[in-house]
Amino acid sequence: MAVREIRNAATRALLLIRHGALPPNPERRFIGAQDIPLSGTGRAQIRALGQELAAELRDRPPTAIISSDLARCRETADILTKAFAPVAGGASSHADAGFREISLGVWQGRTVEEIEKSFPGQYAQRGRDMAGFCPAGGENFITVRQRALAAMERWRTRYPEGILLIVAHAGINAVLIAQYLSLPMTDLVRIPQPYACRTWLNDV
Repeated sequence: MAVREIRNAATRALLLIRHGALPPNPERRFIGAQDIPLSGTGRAQIRALGQELAAELRDRPPTAIISSDLARCRETADILTKAFAPVAGGASSHADAGFREISLGVWQGRTVEEIEKSFPGQYAQRGRDMAGFCPAGGENFITVRQRALAAMERWRTRYPEGILLIVAHAGINAVLIAQYLSLPMTDLVRIPQPYACRTWLNDV
């Protein structure tokens, strides 16, 4: 949705931000809910995004900035809060574990090859049941959707009007977007969420 449409919206909107880039992961090890900080590139991405958003939303800055409690999102939120400070009049910033990335349990820190070797058949099983599959010690997307929607409802109750800016993860953002668009959970992998991207959801 265009920024001017958001500014003219009658009541409220949700602005989803994915955290900035993480340190390189050439082996493509699953990260999940591991607490990994932003890279220097990620910080630069978010500083640039903060400048853009502060200029675009100078007439209607966020009412509040809410982030996952993981370091990469908290740091992203801190950078954005500072960027908005001149125009937002001190918009409140909060962290909420309800927006934490999906936990992949024993899969975290492993490559696909290691998972297939240690847990035969599980990777293919997850591909067949993206919503319901749960690695040992982890979560499935059904549970993640429940906690993310509950978190969003908590903050919308506290801040019923205006723009809520939520800093979260690829999985969380995809779940919220799918819910907004009434998409099935099987479509989560088709919702792109690159680092530092933004998505507007109106009337949420």
